[in-house]
Amino acid sequence: MKKKYVPISGFAFGEKADFAKLERLARQGWILDGINMFFYRLKKEEPQTIVYSLDYRSDCDDEYFAIFQAAGWTHRATLADTHIFSAPEGTTPLYLDAAEQSEQYLPIIRETAKGSAVSFLFLILLGILRHIGSPLTWTSPVFMVLFVLAWVVFVFNFMPCLGYLFRRLRSVRTGR
Repeated sequence: MKKKYVPISGFAFGEKADFAKLERLARQGWILDGINMFFYRLKKEEPQTIVYSLDYRSDCDDEYFAIFQAAGWTHRATLADTHIFSAPEGTTPLYLDAAEQSEQYLPIIRETAKGSAVSFLFLILLGILRHIGSPLTWTSPVFMVLFVLAWVVFVFNFMPCLGYLFRRLRSVRTGR
């Protein structure tokens, strides 16, 4: 069985572009088969005209997936609390109204906001330690490692938080 890997742009910012690319690849016979932090895994099958959609849910069970299947959606992949489904073009969308769709972003906004807050507080603590004469200075390798790690955690939480927050606000405001 042939496999192909396609990079993920990030659900907070590149979901529509990624899914358009996956839909184009499905018409060429490359169907989503899995996902990890950086790549979609595709497998070679018969070409299909399908659309992809995702849902964010942490408390899913067999009934959750059965509801989507009964509506014509096939579960394709899961990454943490993000579930990707596909359906033939023209199938009723997963979410019919903007308010319902915007609600799905709330748990992920909360989680990324928590990560942002904790890492930002850690960055403030590092700054205070540096200014009160702690042995941790800007030239200390330990300080530099902690500082860089805290910034990485902050950025990788804060940017998706903003992306989902703006997407939710736009969805509520425009009704799409």
